[in-house]
Amino acid sequence: MDQFTQPSTSFSADRMIDGADQAKLAEFVGEKKREFYFRKWQKDNSWNWAAFFLPLFWLGYRKMLKPVVYILLGFIAIDIIVLFTGIDGAAISRGLGYGLAGALGITGNMFYRKHAEKQVQEVNQLSISDEEKMHELRKRGGTSGKGAFLAVLMFVGYLIITFGLTLTLT
Repeated sequence: MDQFTQPSTSFSADRMIDGADQAKLAEFVGEKKREFYFRKWQKDNSWNWAAFFLPLFWLGYRKMLKPVVYILLGFIAIDIIVLFTGIDGAAISRGLGYGLAGALGITGNMFYRKHAEKQVQEVNQLSISDEEKMHELRKRGGTSGKGAFLAVLMFVGYLIITFGLTLTLT
């Protein structure tokens, strides 16, 4: 099992977690961005440029695909409402896109922390050895080019659905 070196930053007093769970969070995040996220998680909200500029793809890259699905389903629902009401949807779509980017830029780091903590909690409940738990966290966490690619595919699927709806309902 890899030795965990404690990050130079630790959570503030209101966010103290025991050393074992902090080690598991670090294992989940991955070595490359461990310091970055532990530093960002010291604040309630901190800006995340990647989440701002590429919100859906950042979510996919960080293996948070459920929110991508929910966001795209929400956009599809809004597109259907816009089509049935006859409203010009361009301004609405642009506003929603900017709103999503801003919201994830502001809350992305906190959102990722909640996701990481939930994963650690789920893995802690498994009846496996500590070494196997660390392996499971490495598998569930870190980054994923495949996840980002899947988010791209879902976005393309959304565009195809929206285009198809536009053609059939107008």
